[in-house]
Amino acid sequence: MLEPEYKTQGNNVANCPSTIFTKSAVIFDALLICATQEVPDAKLQHAANVAAEWLDNDGDGGIDEPRVIGAMQDSKALVIMSFDGFSTLAGLKLLPAVIAGGYAVQDLYAQETNTPGRRDASQEEVHHIIYNAGWEVAFPSVFSDQEEVSSKLYRIWKYSDDNGHYYYGDPTCDDSCKTGEFFYLATAAYLGSKADLFSDEMRLQDKEAMQAVIPEIMEIIESTDYVYPTHHWPSGQYRHQSNIGYLGLKRN
Repeated sequence: MLEPEYKTQGNNVANCPSTIFTKSAVIFDALLICATQEVPDAKLQHAANVAAEWLDNDGDGGIDEPRVIGAMQDSKALVIMSFDGFSTLAGLKLLPAVIAGGYAVQDLYAQETNTPGRRDASQEEVHHIIYNAGWEVAFPSVFSDQEEVSSKLYRIWKYSDDNGHYYYGDPTCDDSCKTGEFFYLATAAYLGSKADLFSDEMRLQDKEAMQAVIPEIMEIIESTDYVYPTHHWPSGQYRHQSNIGYLGLKRN
């Protein structure tokens, strides 16, 4: 039986691909976040702020890398938020609309978003969609996660995996998935997010270690050919709220 959270809602928002979503956020006209009625407004706002921080990492109110924004728009980047994970039935209900709409999609749970006593997963899941729908689309020779492309990032991941500098043991995660996970953890090491480095998946846990062992990842992060986030780790506090548009919040 389909849970109440995933049934058609009379107050659904028009810019989301399913009638189960009652609130949404649009960040820089590039990323759409759709949330169910069980997701607190504050959780959606936190995720939207994190997305804005990834895209405007220097915090000046402007887009850091316009080519990534363009790629995300072309990819129809979408984050779908539920309270604690979409059930199989909910996924089956959503899938046709997501496929028909041509969305690049990532899920996120309210329970893993800015919850006291737990690692905030919003930074990771939002980074994944920006990477998949943005960075690797805009700059495939550098960021692609596909073996046949053999991007600079893919080769660094493979070297790191083969030489014990990185290990991801999830059997459901293929090489493409592992490339994205590696890049996220390399970014966490670069920006000093200790909460994301608690396990030994990424054995090189700061800039100095990466520079000494895999300097190519530092070249990717610090390249002047594009503007990758190098200023701060997203905290969910974003000053330039005019870059985020909301629908369905209780305060509206």
